[in-house]
Amino acid sequence: MKKTIVIAIALCSLLMTSCSKDAEVNAFITEFEATTKEITSKIDSNPTAAGVADAQKAFDAKKASLKAKWDAIKDAVGFQVSADTKKKLDDSVNKSMKELTDVSTKNAMKLAQDGDAISKFQALMKDYQTVFSMSK
Repeated sequence: MKKTIVIAIALCSLLMTSCSKDAEVNAFITEFEATTKEITSKIDSNPTAAGVADAQKAFDAKKASLKAKWDAIKDAVGFQVSADTKKKLDDSVNKSMKELTDVSTKNAMKLAQDGDAISKFQALMKDYQTVFSMSK
């Protein structure tokens, strides 16, 4: 009887460890932050319609990968993701949103002066947000 209980506990522990999604979350965070940095640097270096188009191209190149990674982790709960990793993800999202807000604020006048730039920027932000949708 004791042997059965010990084996059951060991199997449960093994299952909980194998169900951890920390590695997947960390891989998402790494790619998410790099993509955000690339988008913001392209807009910051060229706050025109052409610069936003370059940022859109950079995002489009990463969109499928980001979406796949997000879909794999978005429903992770409880024991699947450690508290530290959840905090790291929250911090990453907040940091990325701040970077995007900062680049749009810093370059608001230049974006507004270029007729297509602001609409392209808004389209990029909408596209960016849809990748991280909670719906299936």
